[in-house]
Amino acid sequence: MLIDVDAVPAGVRAARRASRFWAPRPEALDRLEAALGGDVVLLRGPTGVGKTSLLRQFAAMLESDPERGVLFIDGALTSPDTLPRIAEAFADGPASHVLLIDNHVEGRGLTSDHLLRLLRDDDGLRIVVATRQPTGLESPLIALEFDVQVLPACDLLMTREEVASVLALNGVESTEIAVDELSELTHGWPALVQLASTRLRLEGLPLRTRDDAVAAASYAGSALTHDMEERLSRPVTDDVRLLAVAPYVTESIADALGVDSTTGATRDLLDQLQSAGFVWPSATRVVLAEPVRERWLAEITARQPALVSAARLRLLDRLVSGGEPFLAAQLAADARQWTTLARVLSTSGPEIWARHTDGFSCLVGQLRSSAVDAPVVVEALLALDPDTAESPQTPALVISALNRLPEVKSVTAGNIHALIVRVSLLRAAGRFALASDASATLADALRRAKDLEPGTTAEGWYQVAMTFLAMGRLRDASASMSLSERTAPPARQLRARGALAVIALLEGDVRTARSIVVANCSDSWVTSPWGEGLRLASAWALLEAGEAREARALLDAVPATAGARELWPFAASTHVLSLLLSGAASDALGVLRTWMTRSRSTPPSHYQSTQLLMTRAKVLIALRQPREALALLEGASALSPVAAPALALSQLYAGRAHDAFVLSVKWGLHHEPSPRAALESLVVSVVADARLNGVASHRPAAQRAEALSLRHDLWSPWSAVAPEDRALVTRILSPSSREQVETRASFFVASMSVPHLTKRERVVLSQLTPTSTIADIARALVVSPNTVKTQLQSLYRKLEVSDRSSAIRAAHAWGLIESDPDA
Repeated sequence: MLIDVDAVPAGVRAARRASRFWAPRPEALDRLEAALGGDVVLLRGPTGVGKTSLLRQFAAMLESDPERGVLFIDGALTSPDTLPRIAEAFADGPASHVLLIDNHVEGRGLTSDHLLRLLRDDDGLRIVVATRQPTGLESPLIALEFDVQVLPACDLLMTREEVASVLALNGVESTEIAVDELSELTHGWPALVQLASTRLRLEGLPLRTRDDAVAAASYAGSALTHDMEERLSRPVTDDVRLLAVAPYVTESIADALGVDSTTGATRDLLDQLQSAGFVWPSATRVVLAEPVRERWLAEITARQPALVSAARLRLLDRLVSGGEPFLAAQLAADARQWTTLARVLSTSGPEIWARHTDGFSCLVGQLRSSAVDAPVVVEALLALDPDTAESPQTPALVISALNRLPEVKSVTAGNIHALIVRVSLLRAAGRFALASDASATLADALRRAKDLEPGTTAEGWYQVAMTFLAMGRLRDASASMSLSERTAPPARQLRARGALAVIALLEGDVRTARSIVVANCSDSWVTSPWGEGLRLASAWALLEAGEAREARALLDAVPATAGARELWPFAASTHVLSLLLSGAASDALGVLRTWMTRSRSTPPSHYQSTQLLMTRAKVLIALRQPREALALLEGASALSPVAAPALALSQLYAGRAHDAFVLSVKWGLHHEPSPRAALESLVVSVVADARLNGVASHRPAAQRAEALSLRHDLWSPWSAVAPEDRALVTRILSPSSREQVETRASFFVASMSVPHLTKRERVVLSQLTPTSTIADIARALVVSPNTVKTQLQSLYRKLEVSDRSSAIRAAHAWGLIESDPDA
């Protein structure tokens, strides 16, 4: 029930009626009703956001509730002398009381202290305050005593359905498209919606098209802005309109924009803007009303675009240096300054991701949709965007960006940032020789440079290290990555540590890699895009520990951004090995092909391609097809310490044990390979020696292999021992090493059921396609159709399928054919 202070004890107050053309606000009213469970509810927002109309609707809603006494007052016009009468009126009414205060201004009329006194004296009182200024009710000390709920401006806005209701109440003929457009252009501000609807009603105009909505919203925005400007004591000049460049306003922002405060202090200007309803307080700043901001920004941009551009750049620098990179990125995106947005994301991406994960993804999506081929933009997308990393259009985009880079001479003159981008893009384009030259130049520039920012130094050495890694120079990569790790900020420091762990695992130093993983596994950046390298290293360390299923679960979720993009070949190899060791050998080739499809957007280097080639060979060996693996490796352009162990393994299981022994000894002992390559060669030599000489095989090779395994905690190469050789090999080892080897699964465990096809069946299988007929195959092989039918029936039985498409897919999975299964 409504209480009238002037007619104590109880009665109905004749408050000014809201317009009949205002639509009900059920969602905002529900939020207000729910917030009323606290002691104080604050409705905060600028002029035009609908505070007063919402309070009146809320008062009307509570009027029919006999259990609550309701009083509606204007806070700025109500004298503190009326407080006793208000308390007396509530005391004579229902036990539950609600005081609705519109236009509360601290220091005029009722203050926060007066309201707190009412609350302390009346346990049944609840207060709802509408204000466009900060109040004492938001003090943390007050929150310790009373439950204060805040409904910000965004909670007071109209929904799209409510906008349509206002139009309907005004009798405006409208279409769905036009209503959608008007709702978006007015941002759901009740005052703007009402102004637009009233104009259409008074002039008898319909709202049918987007142009109609644009015209109506433009009129409403202009009318509201003009009305608010009339309340200022100073004229609104272009200097003041510069405030619209930022979404919010503070004294430091005004100074950064160059707002002229010679006619009055900046603080006074902000106070006037706040009193006039242009801005409203948030937690740490005052936010400029969006309709006014749009209007002012459009006006000053049309008159002085250069001034706006210069002010925006000054503001972006101030925001980034002041710890507000997300707002800086939003401002750059709003202004469609894509190069600036890319720079902000590249330098401050971790901070933005940590504070606004969804906003970070949205900004990256906006940058991608810009379709800009500026080098800085492309480099940022390659590092941060999964869609760009996997897109088949990426190579062409990278080449286009490379063509826009300055000449090498101008780059080497001192522009280290451009040189960093060049090195990254050259690798992304697959131009590894040029990337190596540019990387050497970058390393020299980093050594000579003085007073470089730590972030720039860290990124430069990271690019140098990744170039060394792509070329297979692991020790140089590790040294450069350590330099990057020393000066990098936290997120990029974790990225460098993840890469260091992967490099250690590539070399075979599992002990060092595991120590890096353990020391950083609880880092808050592990789940970020910059933690992907460490997540890959964690999965690989699990695989080295014999926990293949756990490693596979992690590798299934390895995404395609940041460090993981350049670590794809190693992630692919590890993923495939986890399948072999977890009993899913038949899926390994399919997963490897999936990774290869990904890598088309990032061409691998020779070293990375060799890693993938070795992995494919191991899968073929595990599937009991060593001759195919041997043909694959013998066709390689050159033999290296990296590929030699896989070639020797192929020879071993292809029945060429002596050749395998000679090759493994030659490359395992005389070419100074990494610990992993050396151990893989030694394992092959031990197995080949055991096959050739049985129990009389030489012990020294086994001892050297054991020593390497123990020194680096490296036992995964022993998984290459087939089940039929394991008993003989383990007899040669010491008891402690035997236990370690026996706990490791073999590559071959899941391959016992691999179909063994005759030579004629393989020939028929090679001709099998989804569209080929039996007659076509018979004609191609110069045999009768009945012969082809017999061979196909045998194929179906061995592959355990019943139709041609299934046979092709099964043969593809087992590596029996190389054609595309979906072709």
